[in-house]
Amino acid sequence: MIKITRLLFLLFIPLPVLAQSEKENHYGASLSVELEKDLNRFFSLALEEEVRLKNNPVGFDRSVTTFGFDYALFDRKLKFGVYYAFIYLYNDDSFFEPRHRSYFNISYKETREAFTFSWRGRLQGTYRDENRGRYKINPKYGMKNKIQIEYSIWGSPWKPFISCDISNDLNNPAGNELTRFRYQGGVVWRLNRTDYFEFFARYDQYTAGNEANILAIGVSYKMKL
Repeated sequence: MIKITRLLFLLFIPLPVLAQSEKENHYGASLSVELEKDLNRFFSLALEEEVRLKNNPVGFDRSVTTFGFDYALFDRKLKFGVYYAFIYLYNDDSFFEPRHRSYFNISYKETREAFTFSWRGRLQGTYRDENRGRYKINPKYGMKNKIQIEYSIWGSPWKPFISCDISNDLNNPAGNELTRFRYQGGVVWRLNRTDYFEFFARYDQYTAGNEANILAIGVSYKMKL
C-alpha cells in the first residue's frame, strides 16, 4: 500500500498546481458506444462512436468515429494497435470541420492482487481542413502517455479506476512541449461477461495555447461480440 500511495501521489501531484490556472473553464459531457470482436487469440477489431457536448454557442463539441485493430501477446498483457478516426467538430473559428486522425498504440498491463496497472503510449497524426480553420501546423503530430490504476472489488461488478493522460507536440516549429493533462476517475459496471458500462468524470487541463480547460462527465457502453 505504501508503494501504491507513492505512485498515486506522483501521478496526481501536478493537479493542484494546474488547477490554479487563470484559463477559462468549460463544462461538457461524453456519450459513447464501443464494440469489440476477437478474431482469434491474437487479433481483435474495435469500433467506437463518441459524441461530446460542450457549453459553447451550439452546445456541440465533436463526434468521433473510430475503427481499428489490436494485436495481443503474452496473455493479452501487451498490445499493439492501429486505428483511424473520423472527427467532426465545432472549431475555434465557429465552423463545423471534418478532421482525419490515425494513430498507433502500444499498451501493457500488469495485475497485482486486486490492482491492475496499465500504460498506453500513442503516436498520432491529425489532418485538418484548411478551408475551415487557420492552422500553422498541418498535419499535426503528437504523442500521448496514459497511466491507469484499476481496483477489482471481490464479488462485485464494480471496478473503480483513476488515470492520467499526458499529451505533447512532436512537430511544432516553436518547440515541442506538453500541451494537455487529462485526469479521469470513474467506475466500470460489469453487466455480464460481454457487456459493460463505464461512468466517469474527466478534467482536461491545457498548458499551451488559449484553449479552455474542460470538466466533463461521461457514460460509455462497451460490448464484446
